[in-house]
Amino acid sequence: MASTHCGHIDGCPMYTLFTEAGTLGAWKELFCKANYTRCARYKASELGHPVPINLLPNGDLLKKARARAT
Repeated sequence: MASTHCGHIDGCPMYTLFTEAGTLGAWKELFCKANYTRCARYKASELGHPVPINLLPNGDLLKKARARAT
């Protein structure tokens, strides 16, 4: 039987961007633990594309992280 969790759930670099456990928990429930194949991060990784740390599972870029990266 296939896993229902993303294989990156234990070490996704995006997790370090969140200081609020509730916010991170929401992303994990919606994408990492459920429909991970629709996650933009997962899709990019599977295609061998670079995955920006500030890429959210829904495909949006987290502006806070983008500002820090420059």
